[in-house]
Amino acid sequence: MPDQVQACQFVAMVLRFSLRIDIAWVSLGRRVSSSIYRPGMRTLHSAYRVTDLAASLAFYAALGYDQVGRVDLGDGMTLTMLKFPDDDVVTLELAHRPADGPVVIGSGFSHLAVQVDNLGATLEAVTKAGLSPGPVERPGGLDGPQTSWLADPDGYRIELVQWPPRHAYGITAADFG
Repeated sequence: MPDQVQACQFVAMVLRFSLRIDIAWVSLGRRVSSSIYRPGMRTLHSAYRVTDLAASLAFYAALGYDQVGRVDLGDGMTLTMLKFPDDDVVTLELAHRPADGPVVIGSGFSHLAVQVDNLGATLEAVTKAGLSPGPVERPGGLDGPQTSWLADPDGYRIELVQWPPRHAYGITAADFG
C-alpha cells in the first residue's frame, strides 16, 4: 500500500506542476507565480555570429554603433561589443569565429529593431554610407510607426523604427488595446 500512496502523491505532484505550466502558457503577458523573474532582471544585449568582422564593423558603424571593446578568445575568435553613443551599456555583440565557416541564417531568427528619431534622415544617411535600406512601410497605418528594413553583410535583418509623436520608447501594453 505505501508504494501506491507514493505513486498517487507523485502523480498529484506531476499534475500540479503540469497545471502550473498550462497556466503560465495561458497567462501570456502576465507574470505567474512559477516565473523565475526577479527584480533587476533585464535583457542585456543581442549577439550575432559574423563571417567577415571588418565588413560587419563597417556596416554597424554606418548605422551609428560605436565599438566599446573586443575580447580575443584565441584562434582568431573574437567578441566585439557595440553600442550607440547615447546608450550606457553594450547593446550588440559581434561573435567572430572563422573556424566555424560562413554564417548561415536559419529560420529561427527574425530581426533586430533599432529606434530612430527621424526615419527619412536615417535612410538618407545610411544610403550615403553605401547601405541599401528598403522602402518606408507603415505597418500600423498612417498613425502608426514608420519602418524600413535592411540586411547586414551576413543577412541579419535590421528594422529601423520611427515611433509616432509622444509614443513610448518601444512597444508597450498600450499598443495592444
